[in-house]
Amino acid sequence: MSAVTRLSLKDIRCFSGEQRAELSKVTLLVGENSLGKTTFLGCLNGITRLSSLVKLEDDVNCFDQAPFSMGSFDRLVRTGCSSFRIGVGLDGSYCRHFDVEFATGAGGGLSETALQLELEGPGPRAALRITRSRIAAEAVDERWRLEGPGFEFSLDRSDVSYVQFTTWLSRSVRYGLLPFGGEVTQYRKRMGDELSEESLVAFGKFVNFFRHRFHPPKDALSVRPDPRPWGRRRFHTVDPLGFGDDRTAPHAVGAVGRDLDLFDEIETRECEPQRYEVLVKVAGRMRNIADVGYGVVSVLPLAKALVDAPSGTLFLLQQPEIHLHPSAQAKLVKLLAGSSHRFIIETHSDHIIDWFRILVTEGRMDPSEFGIVYFEQQADDPSATRLYQLSLDGDGNLDGQPGNYRQFFSQETARLLGLPT
Repeated sequence: MSAVTRLSLKDIRCFSGEQRAELSKVTLLVGENSLGKTTFLGCLNGITRLSSLVKLEDDVNCFDQAPFSMGSFDRLVRTGCSSFRIGVGLDGSYCRHFDVEFATGAGGGLSETALQLELEGPGPRAALRITRSRIAAEAVDERWRLEGPGFEFSLDRSDVSYVQFTTWLSRSVRYGLLPFGGEVTQYRKRMGDELSEESLVAFGKFVNFFRHRFHPPKDALSVRPDPRPWGRRRFHTVDPLGFGDDRTAPHAVGAVGRDLDLFDEIETRECEPQRYEVLVKVAGRMRNIADVGYGVVSVLPLAKALVDAPSGTLFLLQQPEIHLHPSAQAKLVKLLAGSSHRFIIETHSDHIIDWFRILVTEGRMDPSEFGIVYFEQQADDPSATRLYQLSLDGDGNLDGQPGNYRQFFSQETARLLGLPT
């Protein structure tokens, strides 16, 4: 089963230079507002789509998709920079690392100017790097340079038929469709008198690499962005939770509600033709969703998503603790820790942090399954964010935190105790 193990960001929005973060089964993103936590999640969401190499399109910006609509190149690149780079580490997939550099393209969109990946598999290390000789994607004389194990080969973009490297890998290479049909005779015919023996050898190695070493995944990595908030409405024109004819899903979602001690059962009921209401059982009574606390409403999309998603799905969550009592937050932590899924969680709750620490101290969670990425404003450049990697030991103690980690909370406690700050 594939898993995302690392994210690297360079010169994107508030991230100056290269910043890296290692990702565990559960990774918390912690820090003050406007320091890049949502940007972090949006970049992770977009790069995992690209690295899956499934059904990509030249004109679709994977970093401008709901709920992380991050905009075009000018809204992504750090002020004063001409390019940015995003990379992801993978485990159990076709490659170990997948990194893409972007510059401005036609109409202010994104142009992939360099792609580098390191393949999994037996034998010596096999890395692939693709670069373009010109940034302007519409230039007819643009050439792609491909460097792989033991070969260097160049192509006119007109021989590739796609603008972006990832689209070409997704739409052609994954199906065995190579330039010139992968045939030496076609390549000879195309190049004519310009063909040298060195070019012919390079073409053969290029074809051999993509036919025998490059094996992209059959399916996209399962990533679920934060489920959208669900409105407090009594009626919907369609089945609002998407249960359809599945009679087991309401029971599974109800089990999540019981684990969180928020509701016992859930069902959808057709009140009028094509008009449904959602009912939950709270305190022994079935009630319309509009008549219960917002904590129940806010957790429903996550509960349904946890039930629907295939095992090993990576969830990108933004403050799932909102509207939940601290006791429900503790139960949520236990639910996530025992899940078969993986989670990257932006949080502002000390209860969330402390309860993961408690699970580690009680031996109910291995320290290696948990990590914190701490976002801090750089002292010498208030527009830049630095990432710190924090971990836990077997006693739940934090390791790797900077001196002013959670300084606001420590000062707050000191003031309550009448101690100097």
